[in-house]
Amino acid sequence: MSEFIYNKGFFNRLIALTSLLFAVPFLSAQESYAPTNNQQNITPIIAIKSPESIKFAVDDNFSLSGAFYLGDALGAGVLLLHDCSHSSKSYSVLGELLAEQGINALAIDFRGYGSSTSELFSNKALKLKVKNIVSYQAEVAMLTSYWEKDVLYAYNYLRSKIGNEQPISIVASGCAVNEAVQLADKMRVNSFVILSPIMDYMEKEHYKNLMDIPAYFVSSAHHADSFLTAQELFSWNGDSRSTTQVFKGVNQGHNLLRRNKFLAQNLATWLLGTMK
Repeated sequence: MSEFIYNKGFFNRLIALTSLLFAVPFLSAQESYAPTNNQQNITPIIAIKSPESIKFAVDDNFSLSGAFYLGDALGAGVLLLHDCSHSSKSYSVLGELLAEQGINALAIDFRGYGSSTSELFSNKALKLKVKNIVSYQAEVAMLTSYWEKDVLYAYNYLRSKIGNEQPISIVASGCAVNEAVQLADKMRVNSFVILSPIMDYMEKEHYKNLMDIPAYFVSSAHHADSFLTAQELFSWNGDSRSTTQVFKGVNQGHNLLRRNKFLAQNLATWLLGTMK
């Protein structure tokens, strides 16, 4: 009986000692992760820059509107040109990504679209006024005849924001691709992003007469016209930094950006690389 009592006491002491050994590192771990007075009750704040709504007048006193995404003070610039079915808002995600990388981006509303409208210039009003597709096409041709000059004003506005030494690139979608080519014929453009290009024979030939500029072509395999145009221009382009990306389906410009969330990031990263 005494031997049993002796062993029982021994085991009690062993259990107490073991509990003490496990308690020491546990308490130490708690102490090592305890926040200091400076760390308590701190909530991280992430600043998100909203684009600046802008307006500037062209030579006929018409005001163009758009959004300016502020990058670095000495950062490069990108001019964002939407297609004939949308507005500058279609570039909101891309504009924010460019600004995060220090690039200043200007997305304009073409004359007659978005906030760049008046009683005389309004694509929506045209659709209500005309009675057939032929009349509508004639009215749109009259409206878009102002775009070449308007884009030049937009380029100069962006230049005034970033200075004369910083490079400027262009992102253009659909019908706006020809406006980008017209601008590159007059002003030094560092690189192109060309989304679902809509161009006739003469417009494609005009592009081919430009000096080689790095270009990122994006198209959908089953939208035949823009796909074939993108492949033709990509094959013609001689800059080693040029690339092409093809998606399944028939989506174009705005819808390609909206449905493929990684595309805007791809474009922003590529643009940054061409302006260093």
